[in-house]
Amino acid sequence: MKRPITFTIFIFLIFSVDLFSQETTEKIYNTFSEFLTEQNTKISNIENGFSLLQVKEIMGAAVVVKVPKIGKMKPLSQLFKQPEFTKETTDKAKNKINILWYFSTPKDQDGIMSRSECTPVVIKNDSVVGKGTKFYLNFMKKEQIRF
Repeated sequence: MKRPITFTIFIFLIFSVDLFSQETTEKIYNTFSEFLTEQNTKISNIENGFSLLQVKEIMGAAVVVKVPKIGKMKPLSQLFKQPEFTKETTDKAKNKINILWYFSTPKDQDGIMSRSECTPVVIKNDSVVGKGTKFYLNFMKKEQIRF
């Protein structure tokens, strides 16, 4: 009887550490556009040859974006992870490939993040090789990596 309880607690602790392991900051913006401009500026500062660590330093930690109520617009308080999505894989030559998707372009405005609203940054063997959806799709096709 004691063993299943201990196992359950252990599993809970593992997931809770993973869930809260990313540092989060809170930032107030006058408008949501102000946040988008800052986010896209950070993405544009990422250059080929940068390491995974350099990309994460540029983009910063997860952020809770707060925008006050303006006119009929509701106030916003939303968490944006940095990155929103990640994928780690290898190509046929066993090179390590990391793909990081950073929120950049709201489309559905339903509060649910999708990859189509993010800019992918492709990192091969700890070096940025390109960014953007077009680059990502061409890279995956060229390297014959399933996505």
